[in-house]
Amino acid sequence: MNEENKKKINSNKLNHLVSLGDKIAEIMYILFIILLIYVVTLIFREWKILSFIGKILAIISPLFIGWFVAWLLNPIVKKLVNKGVKRGLAVTIAYLIMLIIIGVILGFTIPSLGDQISDIVSAIPKITNDIVKWINDLFVKLSNLSSQNLDNVKLSFMSKIENFSSSIETNLPETAVNIVSSLASGIGKIAISLVLGFYILYDFDKVSEGFLSLFPKKARRDVVYLLEKLDDSLYSFISGTLWLSLLLFVVSVIGFTIIGLNAPVLIAFVCVITNLIPYIGPYMGAAVAAAIGFAESPVVGILTLIFILVVQIVDGEILNPIIMSKKMNLSPITIIISLLVFEYLFGIVGMVFATPVIALLKIIYVFLDEKFDFFGFIDNKE
Repeated sequence: MNEENKKKINSNKLNHLVSLGDKIAEIMYILFIILLIYVVTLIFREWKILSFIGKILAIISPLFIGWFVAWLLNPIVKKLVNKGVKRGLAVTIAYLIMLIIIGVILGFTIPSLGDQISDIVSAIPKITNDIVKWINDLFVKLSNLSSQNLDNVKLSFMSKIENFSSSIETNLPETAVNIVSSLASGIGKIAISLVLGFYILYDFDKVSEGFLSLFPKKARRDVVYLLEKLDDSLYSFISGTLWLSLLLFVVSVIGFTIIGLNAPVLIAFVCVITNLIPYIGPYMGAAVAAAIGFAESPVVGILTLIFILVVQIVDGEILNPIIMSKKMNLSPITIIISLLVFEYLFGIVGMVFATPVIALLKIIYVFLDEKFDFFGFIDNKE
């Protein structure tokens, strides 16, 4: 009897192994997709296909920007139309709301931006001196504890910090001027984009039908199903991110101004941009704000850290779940790996777009797996 019991299969262990195998298979698939993107990008870069595509996209960018604006405003227009408002008037109302919001933000930030950049540039030497002093004290303590000469390591650190500081001090004003110049030169393109967006929004359903007509009739039902899933997930993410970013920007400007932090608008903008990067982004923005705060005084630095901590807790635990009710449904490991790959390929901008791109790829994969049963993940989960 004991021999028979030993030969029996432990069903719990078997189920655990099957579940573990499914998870490993999912991770391997995601890694495969990321590797495929990396290889394709390297091929495009080597053959200079990306630069060619970039030029084409730059030429037709007003069309894409216009479509994006129309896609973003279309749900608002739909709600107004359902309430009995004529579509032309609904489109006009949606556009006016968008333009008023953009105008208020620009009118609030642009006039003081130059002065705040000057404040940051003038504060950089003091920030650098404080960091150098802190590192010097740290190495003195480490040398006393270890009884080893760490002067070479310390000099290397000091040299890198001073070079980084001088590069920021030199390049920041020039970068700001280049950004403003690019925006000024792109006013015509932005105006064309908004006009195109208005007409696309007015005939949004017809434009969607025209795009759908590019596919064979037998595939249109599947295309509609896939596009609806992509649209639902992406719109939830982007609209939620925009509202959260706007709210975070306003609250940060008010908070930094009350605390007395130099360049509150500029630092709030930096915090909002870095906050778009999952996990590590908020810490990057907090580090910048805290460094500038401590350069002014320890009190300002401590108050800045406390304020950012409170804002991040409210953002992550309260506002994010409320505003972004539909999340990207990605594991932390997947997000971190995608951040590393996209940062290597596209820099900081790539990190901002990594999460939605990988989420959309996952949706496409799940759709294809449901239809063609590539790896049987759906069946295994069921």
